Amino acid sequence: MNQSFRVVKACFFKELRVWRRNPRKLMLVILLPLMFFIGFSLLMGGVYYGAGVDTALVVEEQNPGLYTNGLIEILQESDTIPPRLNPIPMDAETADALFQSGDILLVITIPEGFEEALASNGTTSIHIQVANIHEDLTKNLRMPVIRKIDIFYQTYLPNHSLVDFEIETLRPFSPPRLGYMAWTIAIYSIMFSAIFAAGSAMTQEFEQKTMNELTLSNQPPQYIYIGKMFSAVVISFIAPPILFTLSYLMFGIWPLGDLLTFFLLTTLLSLFCSGIGIIAGAVFRNSVFVVPVAALGGIFYWIVGGGIAPLELVGSSFGAFNEYLPVANVYRSLIRMFIDGSYSWLIVDISVIGIFALVFVVLSPFVAHRVAQVNFGQKLQNLRSRRKRK
Repeated sequence: MNQSFRVVKACFFKELRVWRRNPRKLMLVILLPLMFFIGFSLLMGGVYYGAGVDTALVVEEQNPGLYTNGLIEILQESDTIPPRLNPIPMDAETADALFQSGDILLVITIPEGFEEALASNGTTSIHIQVANIHEDLTKNLRMPVIRKIDIFYQTYLPNHSLVDFEIETLRPFSPPRLGYMAWTIAIYSIMFSAIFAAGSAMTQEFEQKTMNELTLSNQPPQYIYIGKMFSAVVISFIAPPILFTLSYLMFGIWPLGDLLTFFLLTTLLSLFCSGIGIIAGAVFRNSVFVVPVAALGGIFYWIVGGGIAPLELVGSSFGAFNEYLPVANVYRSLIRMFIDGSYSWLIVDISVIGIFALVFVVLSPFVAHRVAQVNFGQKLQNLRSRRKRK
C-alpha cells in the first residue's frame, strides 16, 4: 500500500475515534442545525399545524350544478400537502366580518353566474381574499388554492377552457416554504460541521501540544491534514438525515429530487469547507474561537447565499462576489431541483464546486502547514505588549 495513502487512512480513522470518544462535541453538529430548523419552523409555520387552515367558502351561485358542485367537492377534499384547507360554508356578510377581525385568513367566493359561464364555455372567475399579514403567509395560503383550481380544470375542463395562470408550468405538487427548509438547513449543517470538525481536529493538536510531533515526524504533513479533512466530511453528514426525518414527521414532506445529486454537490461543498476549517484551526489554535467562526460563517452564507435574506442587505458588490463562490452553486442546483424539478444548471454548478473542492484539497494542507509554523496569537500578544510599553 502506498505510504501516503496509509498516512491519510490512519489519520482519518484516528480523528473518527476522537469524535466517538467526545460525544459532547459530536452533539454540537446535530443540535445547532436542529435548533435553527425548529426555530424557523415555529416562526414561519403557523399555517402548517392542526387540522387545517379554516377557510370561508362563500357560494353566491344560485343554481349550482356540475361545475360548482365539482369545485366545492375538490376544495373540501383532504390534502396531504400542507397547508391544508378546511373550508367552512358561510354567507358573504359573516365571512367578511370574520376576515376583518382576523379570525379567518382566507375567503373563497364562487360568484353568481359561475355555473352558466363554464357550461357555455364563457369567461368567469372565483374571488380569493388572503390576509396579507406578511409575504410568506400570503404565498403559503395561495398555494393550496391554486393547486386545487388546477385539479378542478384538469378534471372538469381539460380541453376547452383557459385559465389566467400558466397551467403548463404549474406543478401538481407545489412545495411550501417549510417543505424545503430542512433541505436548506441541511446545507448550512454540512458547511458548519465541516468547518468545525476540520478546525477542531487542528486545534486539538495545539491544545494537547502534539503539533510538533506531527510536523517533525517522517510522515508528509499534508497527508495528515488531508486525513483530518476527510474525517470532517464524514462528520458533516450526521445531521441531514435527522433534519429530513423531522421534516417528514412535522410536514409530511420528503425533499424532491434524487439523493445522488444531493450527495454529489454537498460532498464537494463539504470538502471545500473542511479545507477552510483546516486553515482556520491553524490560525486560531483554540476550539473556543473555531466554533463561532464556523457557525457565523455557515449561517451568513445560508441566510444570504441561500436566499433567506436579499443580497441588498450586504451590498451589491457581494452579489457579484457570491456568484463565483461554490456555496451559491450548491444552493442554486439543489433548490431548483427541489422546487422546479429542474437540473438545467447542474453540470455548471458541479463543475464550479468540483474545481473549488479540488483546489482546496490540494492547497489547504500546504497553507495550513505554513500557517501552523507561525503563532499568530503570540504575535498579536507581542504587538499589544509593545503598544502598552509605548
